Amino acid sequence: MDMIWTTIILYMGAMLGVSVYARKYIKTSADFLVAGRRLGLALTTATLAATHYGGGFHPRRG
Repeated sequence: MDMIWTTIILYMGAMLGVSVYARKYIKTSADFLVAGRRLGLALTTATLAATHYGGGFHPRRG
């Protein structure tokens, strides 16, 4: 059980560290949503596809 809690705490600490680091680069909500318009076409398309399918909007779902 201690291993699980240690992993969770390390993960949360890492996410907090990443957010503190990224905070200085994200000034507006547009920067957050479109990554400051620095993504290429392939990465933007992959991100939108992952959001679409991850959100449960699969065409065969009913």
